[in-house]
Amino acid sequence: MPNVKEAINELIEESYLMGLSEQEIRQDFEHFLETCFAVIHDNVKDREVINGLSENLAREKTVILIADHSEAGGEPEISAEDAGKNTSEVFAEKVARRKRLILKIIAQYDPDLVRLIDEQRFQGKIQEEVLRPKFKIKKRPNLEHLQALLLKVGYVATIGLIILLILGFIQKS
Repeated sequence: MPNVKEAINELIEESYLMGLSEQEIRQDFEHFLETCFAVIHDNVKDREVINGLSENLAREKTVILIADHSEAGGEPEISAEDAGKNTSEVFAEKVARRKRLILKIIAQYDPDLVRLIDEQRFQGKIQEEVLRPKFKIKKRPNLEHLQALLLKVGYVATIGLIILLILGFIQKS
């Protein structure tokens, strides 16, 4: 059952990453690692465990940096298993696998850390990424205000008409 759950989580992560460019995938992975570092340093009290987990995270960050430098020199290697996929898809799969591996290593120490990491990274994403389009809401005219305005105009017109009638009678006499 845990293997199925891990596979599903990896597929979800992979499908999310496939919608991003390679640069965005790298940024997402770096954000993920920073979140892991922060949660570990905030919640783990044992220095030995902090050092071990930090080493693993630093190693993963180094692997991505090395991959960046090797890709700068030419086309990245695509294995027979990855044939038919573009480099972005392959990269998304590898990053998703690495993320799940990191979370698995952290879960061996304390599964609650994985929950805290997921909460923090998804909470941060929602706040950062939500850009709602601005819609202008058409305000309906305030009927009471419009009614009062029409009443005032009616009073002014009535008074003006009365004044004109009075002036007309004065001129005739």
